Amino acid sequence: MAADHDYVIELQEWLVREGLTYPSMPMDGGMPNFFTINGKAYPSTDTIRMKVGETLKVRFIGTNNGFIHPMHIHGGPFEVVARDGETIPPAARFLADTINVGPGQRYDVVWRAQRPGKWLIHCHIPHHTTNNNVEDKGGGGLMTVIEVS
Repeated sequence: MAADHDYVIELQEWLVREGLTYPSMPMDGGMPNFFTINGKAYPSTDTIRMKVGETLKVRFIGTNNGFIHPMHIHGGPFEVVARDGETIPPAARFLADTINVGPGQRYDVVWRAQRPGKWLIHCHIPHHTTNNNVEDKGGGGLMTVIEVS
């Protein structure tokens, strides 16, 4: 499905300890304390800029090791148009405001900018939107902003 803007979001998890970064694992001593979108944690993530009425296709990719991330977009529902590289037939597509993205999964969703403002894309697990359990400039981790003018 065509959209005015395309943006890929790779969901990643890391364990940072004593100045070194390791891949995280869902086990004692390996749990992540940093979560990133395309290798960046908020507030260093990219801002997506668009205008009212334009559409944004987001491809969520679970490149992480062991967690399901319930990814949410503020500012109105999105339409789920593809899963794991397969286009969903129009009659089977559905509207949602949150989609669970597991390891190795891919979802394409299309969101329409309905009104001006700053709208968040973020994980709905609270500590996944922090950096080492600390908020920086109102958040962290798996969070980015859509700025609509």
